[in-house]
Amino acid sequence: MLKKVFTLVTLAVLTLSMSISSPVFAEASTVKKHNKDVRVTILLDASGSMARKVEGERKFDLAKEEVFKFAQSLPKDAKIRMSLFGSEGNNKNSGKAQSCEVIRGVYGVQPYEKESFENSLNGLGPNGWTPIARALENAKQADEQLNKGTKHIVYLITDGEETCGGDPVKVAKELHNSKGSTVVNVIGLDFNDGYEGQLKQVAKAGKGHYYQASTGKEMGSILSAESLKLHE
Repeated sequence: MLKKVFTLVTLAVLTLSMSISSPVFAEASTVKKHNKDVRVTILLDASGSMARKVEGERKFDLAKEEVFKFAQSLPKDAKIRMSLFGSEGNNKNSGKAQSCEVIRGVYGVQPYEKESFENSLNGLGPNGWTPIARALENAKQADEQLNKGTKHIVYLITDGEETCGGDPVKVAKELHNSKGSTVVNVIGLDFNDGYEGQLKQVAKAGKGHYYQASTGKEMGSILSAESLKLHE
């Protein structure tokens, strides 16, 4: 009887050991760990030009709606960080210094929480200039807090080019080479002719992708596809 019990215990241990080492178990463990080590940074343009309308709605509001959907669709364990650039000062010379200097962090590095995330943009809107390089620099500074092995993806959403004299291509490259090997993706929303070149260079320097969106729906499709990648 004792021998039979011992045999059954041995078989159970072997079965458990084989299950843990199986590809299916390994894959599930990898996915779970992968999701915990994902950080998404959203850099949203709030410069004056984002007040212009597309399909009867301000570009800023269109972008905001799609960003809300995107954040909600991310892996549950993903950490999200969101900042606005261009929200301070105004788009005249009198407000340029403040607008170009201040990057407003609206959502800290934490998992998605619907009420907090959506309330983070209350009372904020498009105002000033377009300090893309400064926004990327701000993201690079936050990279210093990354844990080793964390997958960090930045989504820069803008309708124009740098207007504060910075070099966003240079900073995007530095950001990619920082502690987290960050990837910089760029979404150009209803941009003016001539801006596409710089935005493509920013994405290239950040080892990411450049996407063009003429409408809120197109932007939503882009972000939906990006979210699916993070679930893989």
